[in-house]
Amino acid sequence: MVRGVAGAGLVFARERWGERGAPEATLRATGRALEHLCTRLGATFIKIGQIASTRADLLPEALRVELARLQDRVPAFPFEEVRRIIETEFGVPLETAFARFDPVPVAAASVAQVHEAVLPGPAGERVAVKVRRPDILEKAQLDRSILLFAGRLLERTVPTLRLVSLEGAIRAFCDAVEAQIHLENEAENNRRFTRNFVGETEVRFPRLVPALCSDAVLTMEFVDGVREEDLVARGLDVRAIVEAGMRAVCRMIFLHGFVHSDLHPGNLRFEEPGRIVVLDLGLVGELVDEDRRSLAQMLFALATGDGKTVARIFYENAPERHTMDYAAYESEIVAFVDNVRVRGFGNLQITLEIGRLFDILRRHRIQARSHMTMVNLALMTAEGLGKRLAPELSLTDEALPYLAEALGVPAPVRSTG
Repeated sequence: MVRGVAGAGLVFARERWGERGAPEATLRATGRALEHLCTRLGATFIKIGQIASTRADLLPEALRVELARLQDRVPAFPFEEVRRIIETEFGVPLETAFARFDPVPVAAASVAQVHEAVLPGPAGERVAVKVRRPDILEKAQLDRSILLFAGRLLERTVPTLRLVSLEGAIRAFCDAVEAQIHLENEAENNRRFTRNFVGETEVRFPRLVPALCSDAVLTMEFVDGVREEDLVARGLDVRAIVEAGMRAVCRMIFLHGFVHSDLHPGNLRFEEPGRIVVLDLGLVGELVDEDRRSLAQMLFALATGDGKTVARIFYENAPERHTMDYAAYESEIVAFVDNVRVRGFGNLQITLEIGRLFDILRRHRIQARSHMTMVNLALMTAEGLGKRLAPELSLTDEALPYLAEALGVPAPVRSTG
């Protein structure tokens, strides 16, 4: 999978640099080169770099800091293009649609850039205007071609990679990125997330201005909020915020089946006393009820030490399997699950454990389903948030009550360490 390949690369980076200690100047130069390469290649590669930059636990700090520039500091496109797009979309001069419009963007990312503006009228409401990059549709198609070519080449070079559905995972990731380009999709995602979290006090989503939303422009309330790097200085409860973020992701995956898959720091703001505002709602994953329940069953079995059930669920749900010795496969899964239990949930990195599971599947010629790509990205970024801000917390522990609720069974005892 994309997540599996990315995860393996991050582990290699940690072992190659983090433990042996490459010079900081070398790491920074490497990070700058990667950041520049991702920017030149386009939206899909920028997204991969953004995801990698969230893993402070896996990448050396000097390298991660350079990749973090991809979160909201991609080069902006000219204001003349911004004006042209807005006036084409709404059929009125920019000065009619907005009482004031800052020509300098407050953020520029892979798909769009955001400008601060003020709506006409006595209230003078501040808004954020997200404008799609003019050449993004063509670049996304090129990104897809490059990634799919690389995926097919890897599958031919390493035939067992077909059994982790690498090409299917790449295709699912590219589909999600291309859907993100259409801002009408993001507006609908915003409405759906808002409905799913109605009544929640820990998480909210920006309010839209429907009359100024289109496929190329999205206008919403301007969220000041506190950035991640300023949480401690502003006196917010960091642990409570991390717990709330992990709970939100678990609700998305196991209860709603509708998942924000792009929770890097540039897409989060925080409000007192500890509420999370989630921005940039374009990159999402969706699970049908059958897939959501199957995932919950598998992770619940993993959490409760039922290795035989973990093995059976993966085997029964595989689109393709050529297992020569089921007993040997089951025995390896059981040993893996037992090892997880011995180490304790509080010591786990769930995304790395998923990667190890997929390696067992590959070796026993059991194909993994590609629908999990976006869910794995959500888990990776959520766990990255925890590892950066509150490394003592366990995403596995936070997930247990939601797994139990999804399955209608009592929750297992939570980890104490």
